[in-house]
Amino acid sequence: MKLSIILLRFLMRKKRVIKGLAPQNLNHICVFSNTAIGDTLFNTPVFRELKKAYPKSKITAILNPKNASLFATNPNIDEILLYDGRWRGFFKILKELKKRKCQVALLLHSNEPQATPLAVFAGIEYIYKFPNDKNEFNFWHSNAPMGLEKLQYVVLNRLRVLEFLGVYTKNSRLELFLQNNDKKDALLWLQSLKNELCFKHGAFFIGFNLGASNLSRQWFIFRWVELALMLLKHENIVIILTGAPNEKKLALNFKQELLAKLEQKELIKRVCDASGEFSLNGAARLIGGLDLFISADTGPFHIAVALKTPSITLFAVAEPLASMPNYDENLHFFIKKPRTCAPCVGKNCKYQKCMLQINAQEVYELCKKWL
Repeated sequence: MKLSIILLRFLMRKKRVIKGLAPQNLNHICVFSNTAIGDTLFNTPVFRELKKAYPKSKITAILNPKNASLFATNPNIDEILLYDGRWRGFFKILKELKKRKCQVALLLHSNEPQATPLAVFAGIEYIYKFPNDKNEFNFWHSNAPMGLEKLQYVVLNRLRVLEFLGVYTKNSRLELFLQNNDKKDALLWLQSLKNELCFKHGAFFIGFNLGASNLSRQWFIFRWVELALMLLKHENIVIILTGAPNEKKLALNFKQELLAKLEQKELIKRVCDASGEFSLNGAARLIGGLDLFISADTGPFHIAVALKTPSITLFAVAEPLASMPNYDENLHFFIKKPRTCAPCVGKNCKYQKCMLQINAQEVYELCKKWL
């Protein structure tokens, strides 16, 4: 056990929470969801069902500053507090939480050793987390230690936290409420591309999301190039490279390798780099405007799911049963290959050998569903 956890447990030794189910007359509920984009998207059904069950209660969400703007217009969230989960901002957010006198904290996806101590020191009486059987602070959770019973769509596990508030639901549909408040509008940009390229029968936009949350999930650039060569044989296809500003280099490498392989060099005009070109909200609108989105298991894929953009997702290390939605099966498809290394080091992987098993031809065959 880390020294920081030992110290925190000592400082919390006299603190107590109320065990069992929360009362029905709740004025203020706080939801912790301050990690990555995908994990916060997984929690949007919780916000929806919570607000439906407690329409008069104030719902405060603790979100990560990096992606909070994506959820700023969610009608099921009354207030957003920003916290990146690090010690640096711990006491500032603690001060804000104390002011609000929340009765319940739902620790949906927030890292320890900060999350539970934050709720405890803020004086919140009911603190719920699931799963929590391996959590060093589960003594201070209102629910008993509980583990995952089976592997299933992760949203279904998030929704189980609501059972401690008397809410039972399996409505796992993700939601995004986007507004066009950017100077550079992604949908207008797509339309201008369509006009510029002068297609006779309309353009078909396919998103390539080259990056991933970690190297172990990334498909190789040369595989993306092989796929692009197949797709560009269709005269109306335009490839849109999506990604964050720090993924510009991936996009540049891809375009350089593709150009070297293209027999008809002018086809490169139908490959457009949009990585880092839009705000987070704008990038989401861009994904929503695509006809097909191809990605590893990473945040932008879940944006595509929320916006009902057809998708193909590539898995090896990650588990599709946990990530693939249990609805809209006609829109979202995946390719899964087995892990090649034992033991698998996951996020610490330096060479994602297992992703090599996915070849461009099989991805292209899936693409044909829409072509």
